[in-house]
Amino acid sequence: MKYSFRVVIGKFIICSSILLLCFIGMILAAIITKLTFVALAWFQSGIFEVLWSDIVYAAQLGGLGGAY
Repeated sequence: MKYSFRVVIGKFIICSSILLLCFIGMILAAIITKLTFVALAWFQSGIFEVLWSDIVYAAQLGGLGGAY
């Protein structure tokens, strides 16, 4: 079955949008998880320290699906 050019472009746009949203969602989930663990450690020890390198590392983990 041969699809028209508009159908192919539409499918490409929809699939790439879904992939981009999944990528952004994984990054946000990794950052939120990291900050949650930092907050739990703070409640336990009283030391609250969030390093930007930790947040960037969490974003990299989320972007790669946690397989870094």
